[in-house]
Amino acid sequence: MPLRLPVAVLCAACLAACARTAAPPPAPTTPKDVRVVELENGFVPVRLEVPPAPAGPKPAMISLLGENDTILAAGMVVVTYRLNWELLKGLRPPPEPAASPAPKNTVGAWLLASPTPKTVGQGYFGLIAANADAVSTVIDYLGTVPDVDPTRIAIGGTSTGGFIALQATAADARIRTAVIIAACGDYHRFLHLSSLGMNGEPLDLDPTYDRRLREREPIRHAARLTHAALLLVSGTEDPAIPISCARDTARIFASAYRRAGVPERFRFVPVEGAGHNDIWERARGESLAWLQRWLQPPSVGP
Repeated sequence: MPLRLPVAVLCAACLAACARTAAPPPAPTTPKDVRVVELENGFVPVRLEVPPAPAGPKPAMISLLGENDTILAAGMVVVTYRLNWELLKGLRPPPEPAASPAPKNTVGAWLLASPTPKTVGQGYFGLIAANADAVSTVIDYLGTVPDVDPTRIAIGGTSTGGFIALQATAADARIRTAVIIAACGDYHRFLHLSSLGMNGEPLDLDPTYDRRLREREPIRHAARLTHAALLLVSGTEDPAIPISCARDTARIFASAYRRAGVPERFRFVPVEGAGHNDIWERARGESLAWLQRWLQPPSVGP
């Protein structure tokens, strides 16, 4: 989703000049043991940050939140990964000479942009699917790490990371806890209403794309999520993830968790007045409390 606008250069220069005369000492960082591995022949590089305490196997958080120090300080192993698309370049045949210029994007914005409304968001959801599949590869690896308790795996993400975390949770029952911020499970409503998609214009997708989307759309398979304790947080003033999309997702998820007999495992938090870029600041405490509740040692329980 859209990145925050950069601070003006002149303001930054002025602040830097002032900081040189009265800079506070840097904040202490949590001690950690950093390990890096490459899975799938280097296609999925993984980084682990292991805190020194508590002793023994610890809960692990596959973090797409960008707030790793907070998680690390809570005694969780922080796991981050990426997909190394550069490795695939040598496997692709050279492109055929173009007979005409490539079609220009006419609908959508950012990664959801498309030359035609029929495929709005198609590349975006393809990227989400590829990342969600990679999460299972990462979890396979975590099962071999002595510092990680494989029964206490969590995942969390904001915006695009939230979509990935949600889809990965539906696909892998080894995920015990999920924190989904500024994302939703109703892909069609999202594409229809989001300011990055059709922005309220009619949604008429290509049938093949539409079918593939329905196969992965979390609200159509909500029972696949009930193995995990899931926190969904959304801002009420977020044009990228309209609150109606989040509320619809929450309604369907809550019903699925009730049918499974575990309604306490799902919680929806609409944050009044929050937009897309300030939602994490206002959801940090709620998210950390959720993780600590559901990732306690098995002998203690939630």
